[in-house]
Amino acid sequence: MSQGKERKTYTRPEWVKKSVMSEEELCPECFKVVGVKSRYQLVCFLGKQQDGATVTALTAELGLKQPTVTHHLNTLKSVDAVEVEEAGRERIYRLNRNAHCFDECQIPY
Repeated sequence: MSQGKERKTYTRPEWVKKSVMSEEELCPECFKVVGVKSRYQLVCFLGKQQDGATVTALTAELGLKQPTVTHHLNTLKSVDAVEVEEAGRERIYRLNRNAHCFDECQIPY
């Protein structure tokens, strides 16, 4: 990116209600979190789980296929929005509440 260019922003998706998030423009990282409705639903579900959830639990709760949930989790990991803990053969995913998107940009979950 050249020095004179501004950083690209994205418009807040319609499924993120203005009443819960006043920001109209999102940075690319935050847009990755909320830019796909099912990914944002995953974020909201994880936000309510103190102990986290497995991919199996997420697929059952959200009605999504396992590859879709895994793809969403990998996208969220790429912007540090989720943390992963290995527990035997399973992986437990938790929302990283200290991530930029939740802490600084105040994306609701």
